[in-house]
Amino acid sequence: MTMHYDVVLIALSFLAGGVFTAVWGHLRARRGFKQNANAEKLERYRRSHEFARVGTWDWTLKNNVLFWSDEIYAMFGYRLGEVTPSYELFCNALHPDDREEVLRAEEDCLNHQGRYDMEYRVIWPDGTVRWLHESGDVLFDEQGQAERFSGIIRDVTTYREKSEHIQKLAYFDILTGLPNRVSFTNQLQQAIERSKRQGTLVALVYMDLNNFKPINDTYGHGVGDNVLRAVADRLTRSFRSVDMVARVGGDEFIAILEGLKSTDEVDRIVAKLQKQFAKPFALDKCLHDIGISTGVSLYPDDSSDIDELINIADAAMYRSKKSLSNVYDFAAGKPAKDQIDD
Repeated sequence: MTMHYDVVLIALSFLAGGVFTAVWGHLRARRGFKQNANAEKLERYRRSHEFARVGTWDWTLKNNVLFWSDEIYAMFGYRLGEVTPSYELFCNALHPDDREEVLRAEEDCLNHQGRYDMEYRVIWPDGTVRWLHESGDVLFDEQGQAERFSGIIRDVTTYREKSEHIQKLAYFDILTGLPNRVSFTNQLQQAIERSKRQGTLVALVYMDLNNFKPINDTYGHGVGDNVLRAVADRLTRSFRSVDMVARVGGDEFIAILEGLKSTDEVDRIVAKLQKQFAKPFALDKCLHDIGISTGVSLYPDDSSDIDELINIADAAMYRSKKSLSNVYDFAAGKPAKDQIDD
């Protein structure tokens, strides 16, 4: 069909009296169109790589020659052509915490003819840490020996940062940075499962601030937010490093204490908490006295149901709040503890 179209054009040009000019002009135009089309395709390919931050690499195993496309240099913190790509350079750039896993995955791919797919960190010469995602396949010769290892690589740092931010929004309180109710519920379920295996106690310490509302109303939400952040910091320092402290309401917090052998351990931990909150908070050139009321429930003594354990600890906290400041109450028939003397 194309050949017929060309012949017709040439014949018409001959009738017009410009045989050579017509033939040459037509062929040159067609050749130019093809060249332009190919150039556009190459440019689109280059720009798609650049836009997607995708680079290609090819490692010839026999002579240990590694090829990088232009995009990869920047992914490892170099200017184009600043270094000669090599496997040694690649290995040295790997983050120490990821290096062993990456090299093991590559070795498995080479030995078992599988696909290589990894996400790992690299450290740039200036100390910058970036996340890369890499996929590769091995080409084997007729004897089944690995001949070439090639693949693609892209920078996923921004994607991971956004994913981590979304994860934080889902599981952490934005104001204080503490775990939220979702994280707390998940952690409590896991703590109970560990308690079953280990034969230990789990304690829930439900906490409510005693003087937060007047401060928030008097000084405004800005000061109130600063108070909550300071409270979160003090709570974190009051409990053990293995304990989880979560914000579950406006000025309500709850802690999970696991691996306990007796309630005496709870006594000591909550006593430390009360001492910490007997001290005023220094914020915006003012001292704010903020007491804390606490209620405690125990697994398995009080219940084995998560919601019931929370409700029991909450009720115990309100009992202590109605009595005196800086007291705490055990749910399981144990009397409220008096304020701890400094």
